[in-house]
Amino acid sequence: MKQLSLFGEVEIEDVSFEEISHKAKSYTGLYALHKYWGKKPYNIMADFIKKYTQKGDIVLDPFLGSGVSISEAVFNGRKGLGIDINPIATFITEQIIKKIEPKLLTSEFHKIEKDIKDEINSCYIVERNSKKFIGQNYLWENGSLTEVRYTDGSRSRQVSEPYYSDIELFNSFKKENINKFYPQSKFFHNSRINAKGNQNISDLFTDRNLYALTLLYERILKIENKDLKNMFLFCFTSSIGQASKMVFVIKRRNKTKENGSEVVSEKKEIGSWVIGYWQPNDFFENNVWTCFETRYKKLVKAKKDQFLIPNQYYRAKDFDELKKLKDYLIVNKPSQQYIKELPDNSIDFILSDPPHGNRIPYLELSMLWNGWLNKEVNYEDEIIVSEAKERKKTTADYNFLMNLVINECFRVLKPDKCFSFMFNSLNDDAWCNVVSTFHISGFDLLSIETLGYSANSVVQDNRKNGLQTDFIITYKKPIDIKNKKALEIVDLMDYPDTVIEIMTLKNKGYKPFQIINRVLSDFLNQNKFIKISALLKTIEHA
Repeated sequence: MKQLSLFGEVEIEDVSFEEISHKAKSYTGLYALHKYWGKKPYNIMADFIKKYTQKGDIVLDPFLGSGVSISEAVFNGRKGLGIDINPIATFITEQIIKKIEPKLLTSEFHKIEKDIKDEINSCYIVERNSKKFIGQNYLWENGSLTEVRYTDGSRSRQVSEPYYSDIELFNSFKKENINKFYPQSKFFHNSRINAKGNQNISDLFTDRNLYALTLLYERILKIENKDLKNMFLFCFTSSIGQASKMVFVIKRRNKTKENGSEVVSEKKEIGSWVIGYWQPNDFFENNVWTCFETRYKKLVKAKKDQFLIPNQYYRAKDFDELKKLKDYLIVNKPSQQYIKELPDNSIDFILSDPPHGNRIPYLELSMLWNGWLNKEVNYEDEIIVSEAKERKKTTADYNFLMNLVINECFRVLKPDKCFSFMFNSLNDDAWCNVVSTFHISGFDLLSIETLGYSANSVVQDNRKNGLQTDFIITYKKPIDIKNKKALEIVDLMDYPDTVIEIMTLKNKGYKPFQIINRVLSDFLNQNKFIKISALLKTIEHA
């Protein structure tokens, strides 16, 4: 077909292409047990591992995150090496991989239940008509308790306005009177994630829920079996978000018929902790024991399913043990430091979703979990761009450290083996730096694909022209390593045919992220790179 443009009459092909190369499956079972930021789809991780490796090969993820890459490597008969500076990342991964006998979980839960359930529930006693019930959800609106939801012994929950006794009970809990451990670390001030520098972790909870959590936490620490203790700490950290003041209210308008006329009412449903540390004016204060028990039921179900699989997986103490005997190695260190300890040409495949500039400040967002686990956190060496000015984590710092990791990955990867790198950013400098570093390090571009999210990131994808997918860029380490020319940074306006193609795609109804995927892939395959900002501007005005 022909189209008239300011560049004249141009012949272009009719365009048809897939929205994304890989479509994600929802998080279920083991992968639904614990929240983590930017979690990647297990099915796509497994597909790439099986595509680029054989059983027994070593798969490296230098930015472990929620551990899906290493878990899938192990579950598919490979050896996994995961590195992350974030203590909760290595903790989550260990609990996902570890098999534990469900009977032990059930037995220990009943012991915890016997010891502490009634004491925790005593914090939520609701008195109605001279009878006592257990409060489950308390609706707070603009600082006032406006609704109490409680169980009366039946499966359904009752709803009522608060009584004076409800408010009196709530006011009887004071943070200053709590003599048990709870995290008191202050946040870095970062408006991007609603973290206020004058607040600390304990401010995320009502005084009542904070007290109830300390009771539960203290009881879990008394478990003698280390594996069981860690599994219940895992259950604990997975539940505390829903016990916080970050559980927003979902308001829905319902239409009903009364006496032949339509009546509009507002139904208020319980939301969840989404991301960041936003504390809405209207929130639900949820019963701590119920939050914990709900997560436990999901945990024991997932572990029952896992226990039916005959394979047993063993954690290595070091890399030599991983190569010879064991199934996985998880390291809680800065990646740029630990990879230097690995031998040349020792890794069969690298699969990673690294931090993307300032998109998700992982350590800051993990303060809630790491604080309760009482973990020491190395903020200094995190590879990130943070809007918390006191951290002094700039783009230059991010680029320098990321370059170190990519160069070390090239060294440890075996010749003719691949590195699949997931990336989602709208920042020109981040893109130029990462792509150029891969190029100069000696990698050859093998393929560019895209994946869609099973759960979109609130931080990234609500922004205008958000990519809504990740690129999966696969590079190969050549057998014959040669010096490479620098990646050519070009001006989009020097390619009028591409501009016309963008206009055509826009007119056909393609979304910005689809156009970005196509155009950027075309240029990278020609050893050229165009700025993301210029591409977005062209799409916007097409």
